[in-house]
Amino acid sequence: MLRPLFSRSGQKAKLSDGFTVPLSGRALLETPRRQRMVKMLWDMTSLTQFVFDEYLLAPIRRYAELVQLLPASESHHHAYPGGMLDHALEMACYGLRLRQRHLLPSGAKPEDQSSAGELWSAAVIYGALMHDVAKTLVDIEIHLEDGNEWRLWHGAIPAPYRVRYRSGREYHLHTAVNPLLGEQVLGAKVLDWMMTQPKLFSLFMYTITGHTEQGGIIAELIHQADRASVAKALGGDPVQALSAPMESIQRKLAEGLRYLVREQFKLNQKGGTGWLTEEALWLVSPKAVNELKTHLYAQGIKSIPGDLNRLYGELQAHGLIEEVSEGKSVWKCDIVDGEWKQSFNMIKVPSTLIWGVEGKPESFRGKLTIKGEGAPEPKMQPEELSTTSNEPEAPAKPLSKVSPSSDTLDDDVMALFPEISAEDMQESEKVQIAGTPEPANSSELDASVSAKNDDSRPKSSTQDVNNNSDLGKRFWQWLKMGVADHSIVINDTKAPIHTVEGTYFG
Repeated sequence: MLRPLFSRSGQKAKLSDGFTVPLSGRALLETPRRQRMVKMLWDMTSLTQFVFDEYLLAPIRRYAELVQLLPASESHHHAYPGGMLDHALEMACYGLRLRQRHLLPSGAKPEDQSSAGELWSAAVIYGALMHDVAKTLVDIEIHLEDGNEWRLWHGAIPAPYRVRYRSGREYHLHTAVNPLLGEQVLGAKVLDWMMTQPKLFSLFMYTITGHTEQGGIIAELIHQADRASVAKALGGDPVQALSAPMESIQRKLAEGLRYLVREQFKLNQKGGTGWLTEEALWLVSPKAVNELKTHLYAQGIKSIPGDLNRLYGELQAHGLIEEVSEGKSVWKCDIVDGEWKQSFNMIKVPSTLIWGVEGKPESFRGKLTIKGEGAPEPKMQPEELSTTSNEPEAPAKPLSKVSPSSDTLDDDVMALFPEISAEDMQESEKVQIAGTPEPANSSELDASVSAKNDDSRPKSSTQDVNNNSDLGKRFWQWLKMGVADHSIVINDTKAPIHTVEGTYFG
């Protein structure tokens, strides 16, 4: 139940029957933490006070008044009253700090970067405001005190309200709908300003509509800022953002499964990851477990086991999956849907873990037949990924200590990016979107790399042939160790390595 902090005049709002009094954008931003975040945005820009107020603070206030005290998600990150506003402000701070690594627009003349750079900075803030805003339209129902449903394309909520999440919602629809609220949040003056840079405008629109592959550097900055904010909210380390969690491993595993099933996995269809029956939810193994592990590592939660055997054991020990026989948790199932039939190894998840007692989607209309015990959980071979076998996992080394419960966002953001290392530069190069030139300041790095390559070039083709075998072995060893110690992220949206049925793709 949502409970407000202030009324539109700044006084405590009066409630009746669970309804919340809507607040002004100014009042919503009056909490100390939100004030600090707004101040950080001011400190990281070079705009005059008038321009900042007109082109940044005004859209932030309009956004705040539009989203009110709505949560950012039902049960994942920032799932509390005001979570959507906090998530957007955190993303803006993280994104603007990330933006300072780049000379934008990429490849432009220094004088053009100087004149247009602040607009590119502002676009990152606008992207943070807009990337999830349409969840208020397609994921959430807003009901007024008079019984009518309010939709935000009519404007800010005009009267006491309460909300509930829609059942059977499409989890990616909001990205297509985001532009519907663009004029309300950003305003005509901001849109006119962005149109002075047509390339920036196109990257921005691709980003907020979910076409991240065409969103260039703007999409990448928003993606990284989103991950950092989510990691902090879930108790992970925003420094690693890809250490100890605030809550139990059981809670983290349950929340991760719930998020993946609700927002990522395809259910009850050919090529899907799960099938829901009246009895339980059945997920393909080990695919679902691998994706759960990757998702949690990407959120900065490093306390889960890297070894799949141990991870299956944790899931079973906490009652998150059901065993088929003593110590065994993989089931063999046949699925028939019309003329399509397939056998899978699967794990059995109680459906109440994902949906509670209400809101469960429609069960699979085909037939799922249990055939008994499936193939054993994947075992680590002694020669493969040996760094994880029989050895306790070393805690991840944080770049700096960030307290998940700290309200000092200034320290959090500064700790997030202590320096730009060579590894950071390689990551930045790796994630450049096709069609986006590299930053103009990459010439020195290119020269350094070129010089290094000149020094290390083989002296003859014979020597090159002799070294091929050693290089291949060293590369394979590096790849195995990187996957084992999780320094190489796999199966994530931006990961360099993906696995499909035991085969690695890069």
